[in-house]
Amino acid sequence: MITFKKFFESNKPLGLIETITFKELGPIEAKVDSGNGAYNVLHGVNLQYDDNKSSITFETVDNKSLRMPIVEFIDINIGSGNIEERPVVEFDIEIGDEVYPKTKFSIGDREDNDYKILVGKDFIEQLGGIIDVSAEGNLD
Repeated sequence: MITFKKFFESNKPLGLIETITFKELGPIEAKVDSGNGAYNVLHGVNLQYDDNKSSITFETVDNKSLRMPIVEFIDINIGSGNIEERPVVEFDIEIGDEVYPKTKFSIGDREDNDYKILVGKDFIEQLGGIIDVSAEGNLD
């Protein structure tokens, strides 16, 4: 059986804030949130769907405009019983020296948030599942 110390040493912990690099957007700081049970979230506004809702155009970080294929839609509880349907797109991303292809992000308005990306629980588990809340950018 592996001890917790050996497990911790072999799985580099995530910082509360990590840098995610997108080919389309460059490096962006993201908040790691183990309480977010849904997909990762990328800030997006002015969402425009094509006629059959198979792709979406939206404005995101640094006022960049992206057109992406939609892989699915999810319902997100945004509080007080309010449900918001969000499109989900995929990006090939890098964190530290690791590449994560076809990583799912829902698109939501994070204008009022300090961090325009929120990393969710499922992806945190894929990265090793350990978060050091006192650290930033452990994977760099």
